[in-house]
Amino acid sequence: MQSVIIKPKNEILKRYIQYFLFFKKDSDQTLRYTTFPNNNLCLSIYKENSIDYQKTPESNQCLIYKGMKGFVSRLYGFHNRPFEVEIYSPLDQICILFNPSSLRAFTKKPYNSLLSSDSVFQEIFGLKSNQIIDSIFAVDDLKLRAEILENVLMNELKNEISPKLQEAIFLISDTKVNSMSIGTLKNRLKISEVTLFRLFTNHLGQNPKSYLRTIRFRNALTDITDSKQSLSNIAYTHDFFDQAHFIKDFKNFSGNTPKELIKRLSIHQDNLAWIYNERAAE
Repeated sequence: MQSVIIKPKNEILKRYIQYFLFFKKDSDQTLRYTTFPNNNLCLSIYKENSIDYQKTPESNQCLIYKGMKGFVSRLYGFHNRPFEVEIYSPLDQICILFNPSSLRAFTKKPYNSLLSSDSVFQEIFGLKSNQIIDSIFAVDDLKLRAEILENVLMNELKNEISPKLQEAIFLISDTKVNSMSIGTLKNRLKISEVTLFRLFTNHLGQNPKSYLRTIRFRNALTDITDSKQSLSNIAYTHDFFDQAHFIKDFKNFSGNTPKELIKRLSIHQDNLAWIYNERAAE
């Protein structure tokens, strides 16, 4: 399977879009991969595929089959366990990765409604969306696809993101801040805990605690893959209570202990981390 990441060129759009991710697979051979919780939302558009997405306390699995003519678009995110993908057909998929809260710049539709829809792109961009999708998939050159997507997204910018939420995200991502608790965050923002909870759930889609846990996991995952630090030092750096807490949290998010994950992990372009083809095709 071919997978390519292309980052937006437009400086304004970079505030909202992390990158575009393109998947292409020509064969019917079964392919499986696993990715891990992150703090972004992914809008995926599929051509001639049917999607069976199963998200329960026990399962977080996306099954992709050959479908009828036409397009399906799904929104994925707010994962609290590994995201397992199984592909049983050829695939031509476009993914738009939104920065935290940035989907709100394009739509005010409730997250719950979008997460349960098979036509998210159409719901956000309206009646002309099928023509837009058709024109994008008609182009084989992935860089040109990305350029078309940039133009579409720039034309559809509608809303201002909450300044208070932008401040919160900046404080959390500030490299000078080693850790951020709910108490510290609400004090820095000068708001109550109830207001903080409402701010995150309404504009970001996650409560503050879940968001902070995901950020800590991703930061620790980066250190595991990029640095030569010991696991105990990484656990200490990211304010896990102890080694047992570090291992438990990692197992919840990735399905593996840190040591197991190091052995199994594949690092793709721009540090996209996943377990690729982890089980043999049946």
